[in-house]
Amino acid sequence: MTQHPSSSLSHPGLPAPSAPVLGQRGGDAPPAGSSLRRRSLFAGSAVAGAAMLATGVARAEGEPDPDGAHEDQPPAQGGTGRRAAEPRTTTIALREAELVERDGRQVRRVVGHPAALVGITWDEGDVEPAVSARGLQVDGAWSPWHELEVAVDLDTGVRSSGTEPVFFADVTEVEVIGELDGADATEGLYVHLIDFPEDPKQAPMALDEGGIPADEVARDRDGEEAASASAEPTAPQETPQRRAEETAAPEETGEDEQPGSAPVPSDGGGAGPSDGGGGAPSDSGGAGGGVGGAGIQGAAVPARGPFQPMALAPKDLGIPGAPPMITRAQWGATESATRSTSTSSALKSVVLHHTAGTNNYSRSQAAQQIRGIFDYHVRVLGWADIGYNVLVDRYGQIYEGRHGGLTRNVNGAHALGFNTGSFGISVMGDHSSLKASTEAREAVMRVAAWKLLSTFLDDVKAKSSWTVGVDGTRWKRGTTVSLPRFFGHRDVNTTSCPGDALYSAMDDLRWGIQTRIDSGWRFHLRAFADHGGASTLGTVLTSAQKEGDHTITRLSEGLIVSGPGLSARAATTTDSIRRSWRPSWGRPLEDHVSAGDRHTQRFEKGMAVRENGRNRFVTPYFVDVPVTHQYFLEIHDLREQGIIPGWSGRKFRVKDATTRNQAITYLYRLLGSPSFTPPTRSPFSDITPRHAQYREVTWAHSKGILEPFSNGSFRPSAAVRRDELSCFLHRGAGSPKWSPARAYGFSDVSKSSSYATEIAWMADTGISAGWGRSFKPGDPVNHERLAALLTRFQGVIG
Repeated sequence: MTQHPSSSLSHPGLPAPSAPVLGQRGGDAPPAGSSLRRRSLFAGSAVAGAAMLATGVARAEGEPDPDGAHEDQPPAQGGTGRRAAEPRTTTIALREAELVERDGRQVRRVVGHPAALVGITWDEGDVEPAVSARGLQVDGAWSPWHELEVAVDLDTGVRSSGTEPVFFADVTEVEVIGELDGADATEGLYVHLIDFPEDPKQAPMALDEGGIPADEVARDRDGEEAASASAEPTAPQETPQRRAEETAAPEETGEDEQPGSAPVPSDGGGAGPSDGGGGAPSDSGGAGGGVGGAGIQGAAVPARGPFQPMALAPKDLGIPGAPPMITRAQWGATESATRSTSTSSALKSVVLHHTAGTNNYSRSQAAQQIRGIFDYHVRVLGWADIGYNVLVDRYGQIYEGRHGGLTRNVNGAHALGFNTGSFGISVMGDHSSLKASTEAREAVMRVAAWKLLSTFLDDVKAKSSWTVGVDGTRWKRGTTVSLPRFFGHRDVNTTSCPGDALYSAMDDLRWGIQTRIDSGWRFHLRAFADHGGASTLGTVLTSAQKEGDHTITRLSEGLIVSGPGLSARAATTTDSIRRSWRPSWGRPLEDHVSAGDRHTQRFEKGMAVRENGRNRFVTPYFVDVPVTHQYFLEIHDLREQGIIPGWSGRKFRVKDATTRNQAITYLYRLLGSPSFTPPTRSPFSDITPRHAQYREVTWAHSKGILEPFSNGSFRPSAAVRRDELSCFLHRGAGSPKWSPARAYGFSDVSKSSSYATEIAWMADTGISAGWGRSFKPGDPVNHERLAALLTRFQGVIG
């Protein structure tokens, strides 16, 4: 790993600074030794400094790099057709920046590099400094000082050689304090300034500070008019097409089975995507003032004013019950820069976070923030990807987070020790003392309700069991803890996240989540419960999603499928069949059946088969052999092999009796149609060389499979009896020596029977076990039973 050329961060002998009373404006610096405030927690691998400059000279990303760094890939198209603003990262060694004094403390001033997001790194192995940063906003006021936490890989608990980034929205200058034991340590620090030069700059909007204190929020939450959930119902967020798909089937009708309504916030809900980022003000109070203004009851207010950012319209992703979201392609994730994600076998809980940083951002800057953090974590710190599964901005817009699929149980990196089996939602902004907006809280409730309901966890207050497997959580390694289905980050890790003001609303959020679960898309949940629930079908691996014209939920032991005008059907299945399912298969008709290494399952359009390490799907051919037929697969396979091609009109004539002539012909084909020159004189009195199956019959005679009756006849048109067929098959297998004892167990086979040995062989090898204590040796064999017996015979002889 390339390290920064810097001096050690230790400064022995330097006096600790005094501790003046420092404010949050002008030239004030943060209090020395103040507690760290938690920043956005995204994770992957703890590899630091991969994109840092070795020269200490500022370089914008995209310029030639002698070490082989590459320019960002162009971001994907999205929203209104404009490209997502492409971030530009500039890395500066702070020893090259101006050193100034602020209230008796050493501060590095970085000018000439506008930034939306800032992170600080140091050489790997150096001692961690205490770092704070602030920015000069475009309106001429300084932001508050932000204390930056060390970035931690929440998959492993490894601390990185850098901080979490802080989002400023737009600043024209940055000042940094870095100290060890109160002494300046900025000589060995590097600042990474991420900017979006294509977007116009704007002054901060109303609200960064001045929010209602957390204790006031807690006192007011039961009676506030802008509560996150209202009793006033609205229609569920479901497309008419999908609603029609799931309600058209007779078994899904009925008053108690229709989708219910979901409450909306009393103050109007989220701003729509078409408002250009202006948004409509909430009616829960008056508009806020400038930076540091009181805001609306301390809640984040959607931006207003002439600024017209790129609109990223949330998309209906075709996921039943899920709210519209802004996809990774829309906000500009560079997928080629990410690494693989893992999944868990079951979802246990949803975890709530906040990203911290400024609350002053426009609609377009929300997407910038995600893109900037993504670039800092992936390109600068070398992590795998964004750690949250989804993010929510102050406008109530929901963003797809960590890649791997929203309907899968993708393990994030957001809660150390509790990532496997959890779904992380992060509200963008700092909610230590400032409530999240009504729109943001509504979005949290909607996305959490969908995720829990879609994985069949329909009680948000129920508990899930966790075993702590790492150090660094609130419990010792190996401890088993019980946690609710919806909890905050601080419940498991030592952090203030998701902020006092947001955490104090957890009970209200749980109530709203449960209300939305109760009125949500439940069609697959009903099928799940009716088929035995988790004890039969296991846990949800992939929640309901549209595939073609069907909707499917994949579980660890089964699947649930519904379609247009068709109710949901559940069935157990195998891993390979579950993975291979296609919309052309339709719904399952039954649970899977296993016989040896063969696994079969009937679907509406055919049968799925797994055997010999291979999957196949068999569709019906014969009009009189539907997929529900007992011997559907045997009949199909014999036709595919050319053994029994069937009759005209694509019929198999399943109940017709098999003649002796047919039985011998099919046996000959099954044994490979061996080369044979038939005799010029027939060994049977009732067939001649002109007989259609003369070759097959005389071959069977030459092999000792077939003998003339006492009068020298073959009787080709007579129905073959079960005992006769047993004889043909036994001799076709080479007449293996066999004890007749098993045959005597049948009440209709005596010791004087001519075919006792053959019948015993049939029963012992599993070709035909008869009917309880009866073998019915004299019964004729019809076409469908012949297909079954020949298939089993084929399995015996290999």
